[in-house]
Amino acid sequence: MRGPFRALAGAVAAVRTLLDTGSACGAVQQGLPCWRARNAPAGVAGQWLQQTSGHGVGPPPCVRSLHSTAAIGSGSSTTATADQKQRQQQQHQPPQQQAHSSHSLGRSAGSGGGGGRGRAGGSGTIAPPLLTARIKGADSLSALQQLEAEHGGGFNHIHAAAAFTRTAHLVSSGAARPLDAHPLLQRLSARLRRLFDDCDTRQHANTLWACGKTAYVDAALLDACFERLAAGVADAAPQGLANALYAAALLQAADYGVDRQQATQLLSALVTQRQAATPQALANTLWAAATLQLVVPEQQAAQLLSALVAQRQAATPQALANALWAAATLQLAVPEHQAAQLLSALVAQRQAATPQDISNALWAMAKQWSNAAPPDVEAALLRLAAAVDERLVAAMNGQGVSNSMWALSQLGLRPALLTQRLAAAAVPLAPAMNPQDLANTAAAAARLGVGSARLFAALAGAAGRQAQGFTTQALCNLAWALAIADQRQLAGVVVALAQRAATAAVWAQTVAEDHCQLHQVHLWLLDGQRADSGSGSSSSGLAGALTAAQLQQCKEAWEAALQEAAQQDCRSAFERSVFECARRLPGLADCRQEARTPDGAFSVDVAALHAGSGLRLAIEADGPTHFLRPGREVSGDTLARNRALSARGCVVVSVPYWEWAKVQRDGRKAAAYLSQAVEDAVARWRQQGGSGSGGGNVGGRSGEAAPAA
Repeated sequence: MRGPFRALAGAVAAVRTLLDTGSACGAVQQGLPCWRARNAPAGVAGQWLQQTSGHGVGPPPCVRSLHSTAAIGSGSSTTATADQKQRQQQQHQPPQQQAHSSHSLGRSAGSGGGGGRGRAGGSGTIAPPLLTARIKGADSLSALQQLEAEHGGGFNHIHAAAAFTRTAHLVSSGAARPLDAHPLLQRLSARLRRLFDDCDTRQHANTLWACGKTAYVDAALLDACFERLAAGVADAAPQGLANALYAAALLQAADYGVDRQQATQLLSALVTQRQAATPQALANTLWAAATLQLVVPEQQAAQLLSALVAQRQAATPQALANALWAAATLQLAVPEHQAAQLLSALVAQRQAATPQDISNALWAMAKQWSNAAPPDVEAALLRLAAAVDERLVAAMNGQGVSNSMWALSQLGLRPALLTQRLAAAAVPLAPAMNPQDLANTAAAAARLGVGSARLFAALAGAAGRQAQGFTTQALCNLAWALAIADQRQLAGVVVALAQRAATAAVWAQTVAEDHCQLHQVHLWLLDGQRADSGSGSSSSGLAGALTAAQLQQCKEAWEAALQEAAQQDCRSAFERSVFECARRLPGLADCRQEARTPDGAFSVDVAALHAGSGLRLAIEADGPTHFLRPGREVSGDTLARNRALSARGCVVVSVPYWEWAKVQRDGRKAAAYLSQAVEDAVARWRQQGGSGSGGGNVGGRSGEAAPAA
């Protein structure tokens, strides 16, 4: 019986020899495309493949200089958010395969396929599946480097791509630094060049993802991967498409620019497969599109967002926040119910949320709706604010605190506990804030009425130490904020900020809104100086800090803004209703709508004389923008308006919109309400001795910073 067994063994050996040498039959047996081995490579991928002879490891490719050595996330504003959980979504490597034909470009017989027997460079043989497992299980960069040194000669395309991915996981987890990984990635890139024709869309996408997470830029490799992936989008999985776009956005910070047409192809393909995509893939795609500033058709963006909303319960807090941020950045009009659902899902997962998730979500809603958020969205925002505990606020960086405060001020929301915590957290963070964060924090604190003298002193001090980096808008915003918050002890800082704005290079960048802010600052300084001196003799405001021509330019811009506001307010049904009621009250005289204060500096909704005392009245029809929700506190800029009117001898009579709504349809009730409001205001004026404090008016403008990376 030995003869038949010996013959059978010989036949098996012959078949194994054919497979181990990578014959065409071995390729056909798996249904693999042998035509690749016979066709010359074309395009960017082909050019990259032709850079080496394919025998051994060629010289490392040229790597572009890096502007950043860390994989970053969304940012906005300028930042914009890093996806720290992306590695949990990474696809498994494909099943191990045998080698392609030995005629494949750059391949040498016996190099080892995914399921065949390969030679381990210089150290005998190792089963390819075992090598793959060892690559995936490497627990350090040095262990991975040792595997590549010992067995790199036996790497197939799966091993090379897996080594790329494992390197990225080590960097992403903090076990290795990006720059330390780059020498290994250079060697892997050279090995992958020999095997590139064997790679499918999964290996291309995973290689791109790894380059993005490690900030590794080999332009030829990246171009080739994007080219092949774009050409094969029909075969690519949604996760691979999302990973590639995500990588393109990360690599943008490392000075690599993806072909935008190819990026658009990948995005369109993912839209087609959106129902099969995970929430993380959908969120990353939206984030990448926003970060890359791709021109995305609104319908496509809306389809991606709707697909995410449908899976929101399975989405991570970061995916939810990133999607909201991306939608706002892409200027996508998010339906109210979708925004509320995403916010509610974020609240449900608050224990897993990061500080950046919170600040990004708040920032996104402020960009979407500003002071007119729909009721369902506002209710969800207040639930989110209530869910932000002290731990999250304490872990925020300066930009997170600034963005959160800016967002709340834009939305007109002042959840007491959160705003107090944010204001307190901003004090020690001020020295590390950039100019825009300093200005936005100050403006937000002023409008929300939560800033202490300590906070404003910290912000102003930090600004004084930063000679560079301030934009015209940031200078004007900060000066305006200190005036609105009535920080008279910082008047010298305000004058210094105005002087910096007055320099020729900076002033050339100013716009009408900047001029209006500076005029408000000028009036506030005048009021304070007059109050301190008891007369107007020493009052100069910003004279000296600004030239006479600059002051005149500011005054003209302010006058134009007053006239425009007066025309709009005159058309307001609320204001007209209050005016009609006031002019019929027997205790009032000389009622005029949209009249000026005696010095002409401010306009009041309804001006009148109080017959009993002869006092001038400033009756203000205060709509929703003058109050902060949910407690209906008067906003900081409205308080500043009241101080300015009082400083000009006017008794301010505020008529809140919700109180007027209760009585305006009944003439008698409306007259009784307004008459009582007038008498109460006059009584308070007399009790205070007819004194008022200086300030500015409504209309502060705040810059919009992107989320931190």
